Amino acid sequence: MDKIKYSIVLLAGLLTLAGCNDSFLDQTPETDITEKNFFKTDADLQLYSNKFYDYFFKSTLSLGDGASDNAVCGNTTDRIYRLMSGGITPDNVGKWSWGDIRNVNFMIARAGNATGDNVKHYIGLARLTRAKLYYDKVLTYSDVPWYSRDLQTTDNDLLYKTQDSRSTVCDSILADLDYAIANMKTAAQMGGHSYVTKDLALAVKAHICLSEASWRKYHAELGLNDADRFYKEAISACEQLMGMGYSLSPSYETLFRNTSLADNPEAIFYKDYDRANSVLWCYNDLFGCNYGVSKDLFDTFLYLTDDGRAVPYTSIKGYNTKSFAEGFNNRDPRLKMQIVYPGYCRPQTPEIPYTQMLNTNQGYSVCKWEPMVNNGNTTGYGSGDCCYGDVAYYRYAEILLIYAEAKAELGQLTQADLDKSINLLRDRVGMPHAQLSDWLANIDPVLAQKYPNVTGSQRGAILEVRRERRVEFFQEGLRHDDLYRWALGKAFEDLGKGIYVGTKFPAEVDRNGDGVADAAIVENEAQKAAEQAKGLTAFVIGTDGFHVSSDGYLEPSDEKGKYTFDTKCYYTPVSSQDIVVNPNLVQNPLWK
Repeated sequence: MDKIKYSIVLLAGLLTLAGCNDSFLDQTPETDITEKNFFKTDADLQLYSNKFYDYFFKSTLSLGDGASDNAVCGNTTDRIYRLMSGGITPDNVGKWSWGDIRNVNFMIARAGNATGDNVKHYIGLARLTRAKLYYDKVLTYSDVPWYSRDLQTTDNDLLYKTQDSRSTVCDSILADLDYAIANMKTAAQMGGHSYVTKDLALAVKAHICLSEASWRKYHAELGLNDADRFYKEAISACEQLMGMGYSLSPSYETLFRNTSLADNPEAIFYKDYDRANSVLWCYNDLFGCNYGVSKDLFDTFLYLTDDGRAVPYTSIKGYNTKSFAEGFNNRDPRLKMQIVYPGYCRPQTPEIPYTQMLNTNQGYSVCKWEPMVNNGNTTGYGSGDCCYGDVAYYRYAEILLIYAEAKAELGQLTQADLDKSINLLRDRVGMPHAQLSDWLANIDPVLAQKYPNVTGSQRGAILEVRRERRVEFFQEGLRHDDLYRWALGKAFEDLGKGIYVGTKFPAEVDRNGDGVADAAIVENEAQKAAEQAKGLTAFVIGTDGFHVSSDGYLEPSDEKGKYTFDTKCYYTPVSSQDIVVNPNLVQNPLWK
């Protein structure tokens, strides 16, 4: 963390300055940090822009996939469920905030006064930050006002303007991204991948352009028909990064369970967590305390046949009634690298297999981010554990998947494209190569049903690229946005099913893979007592925190049919309070 140092007092003063008006600035003594004696050198710009790094990091919880079809969601307090149940309305949504964008605009408007060799680099950093912040607003509201500079109290026309169109705002975002790419230094020039650099700008552009292309292709309510332009922009950004010397980490598993990513060839941008300086993050949020992995995701991982092929797991006879332990056999190796399997041992108890939880999350537990060694946390490993392994918020694997997806959506994916993207991901974990001809000729009916709005000459390829993306990026915070951009909001109505236990009770389960049942699902207290007498942990359906579906899967106890996804749920309404303050604002038509 010694690479990026913050002066908290100084930055606090600067951010306060960004919210002040000109008359106040005129009254500030010259000995203080003011607009008049700051922004003189590129060092000033560096110091001011250090705070922008926070916008590219994610919280621990946002790394998870809790509100998506990847999870059995027993915690429905997430925003999407409040939208679906009518808990969010224009009257209670809360006012929107422009403080972050104003702080960025404040620097951009004054950076031209600075001197030094790196002025354009830091202006590029600010414009990259503005692009990301603005696209987050586009994803939230769609149409929003575009402001290219910080506003003053005298800017009545701008303060009371209506929203600009999504097209106008996205074009401005592209201009910011292109400026950043043209003017920022590379990670090699800056000395590492913990810096915001040109490399990150290219990755952000690829990510944003793929997202916007999908929104324009799959969301008819937007009335935009230029998705191809954004797919092509995404491909161009990917190709530039693919020519900059990046490669995949030799080990998929240790990419997430590391002590440092400083020399990792896959990390485009990472946060340098540091135990010595108490820069830590909470792993326990991701282990599965509030939700578990869904059977729907579990079934997405391919099955490896005896003759060396990778086929859909759902094509295997009896796949849907295999026991907890049996389901892990002969699967894509990434399954066991991410999801707790029978016999898995946590690092603090290396000789004791972990016992799968049943009553708290219904689904499979996650091991993807768990440290490979006991971190010696004095607060107790397993109770709000703190980790110091680095986190790659942008990694090269996503670039390869963006490239393949955009190519397939345009109907231009070739076998050569697959070999330099998807098949590199498969090589890393020892999976058979994907064959485009097979993808196009043998469309998986389960994927086709899951993604019913996919069409085109390369439909099968689009579906299989989505499988690869879901498997590769599980528990990295992308699935929710993927479902949104592909117009698959209906998936949120189903809270998911978890581990299969059967339909005959008592149902005994071997949770740790030793071949001996250690838990039982029962229907009443009498059965519970009988199973406990045999030494098993017993859970009563309906009273111990979970239900069992009619086809034998653990499931949440939430009321069925409570959540209904409407097209308006893709967007957050503009607050009625904001419209009162500025009558020129227009409510999203879907929320009127």
